[in-house]
Amino acid sequence: MIFTAIKKRSIQMLQVTDKGIVIDQLSDIHQRLIDGFKRIYGEDINLDADTPDGQMIGVFSQELANINQVIAFIVQMLDPYEATGSFLEQRAMYAGLVRRGAEFSYIDDVVISGNTGVTLPKDTVLIDDNRVKWVTLDDVKLNNQGSARVNLRSQVLGVFSLQADKELQSETVIVGVDKIVTTKEAKPGDDEETDGNFLRRFMRSHSINNHDDRHGIEAALLDLPDVKQARVYENYTNQTDDKGVPGHSMNAVLIGGKDEDIALAILKNKIGGCGLMGNISYSCMYTGVERQVKFDRAEIVDIKISLLVERINGFHDIDTDGIKKSLAATEFEIGQSVYAMRLTCQVNSISGFYIKSITVNNSDKAIIGVRQCARIKHENVEVLIE
Repeated sequence: MIFTAIKKRSIQMLQVTDKGIVIDQLSDIHQRLIDGFKRIYGEDINLDADTPDGQMIGVFSQELANINQVIAFIVQMLDPYEATGSFLEQRAMYAGLVRRGAEFSYIDDVVISGNTGVTLPKDTVLIDDNRVKWVTLDDVKLNNQGSARVNLRSQVLGVFSLQADKELQSETVIVGVDKIVTTKEAKPGDDEETDGNFLRRFMRSHSINNHDDRHGIEAALLDLPDVKQARVYENYTNQTDDKGVPGHSMNAVLIGGKDEDIALAILKNKIGGCGLMGNISYSCMYTGVERQVKFDRAEIVDIKISLLVERINGFHDIDTDGIKKSLAATEFEIGQSVYAMRLTCQVNSISGFYIKSITVNNSDKAIIGVRQCARIKHENVEVLIE
């Protein structure tokens, strides 16, 4: 009964306000319980930490603090702008959005050379120079010339790159196979959509029903399957603007997505009388009439990074591969230029050195056009150690 009375008194201190909830810290709860015990048993009660009563108060205080933390966490996860993980997915579902999952990377037309009649079964594991594992998508048998072509898929989901003319090794020895070589560059997959990107798409979805400006069209395009980025430029003037958009026209620039889906989304959301421009032209039926929709695909611009670092005293090994991975994970938006000094945060996430110099494309910045998107690949990062 004593604990119940004190617990009720403590819980009353948790406040619900128009700005959320206010919870007590562990020290405040502990002090309030001490004050309550003294009111009941008198000021001379010994509540030191090494006494049974003192230890009991400590246990009660911690449990009440845990309850408060759980309540605060639940309230936080109900806010879509604070939610994370599965809680964010639940909030976004109210807007009809689902987190985009990871995708496999693929390599087409890999040439296998060896003895006539040798067979490689489906799911044979091949390994590249970066220790990335790839699997064959079909059974393959070498022809009379002792060669065959097969398509590969990364063994795990994610973004993996590999250049053409790279040799692969079989994980297990296959008698009769001499050489396995790529003829085309790998098609990178995709990592699972992060909380940050998912939240950004969720926030932009608020503009989907807006048909009056570019924000509504961008939101509609970003909601399409496989669309990773979308940027819409509009020009309400009578003259061609500095982005090359003619007067009273708009230009959509995208990464990912199908042409048909993009064309229909633009037609459904653009205002009447607004012209379209772009190098891609797609014909589709809309409201019973064949329409011609123009838009652009963003040109991917590979950025070369050159980094000169020096060891800090006490460190012997520098994780150069970690530096390359950190830079390769950097994401850029369409039209976003790359500044060397802005990349130091990613580099400094790896310890054991300090940066002496860093350049992008042999300069302090790389200017990216409005219809381009920068990309840093693992193999385009050079790390020099002094």
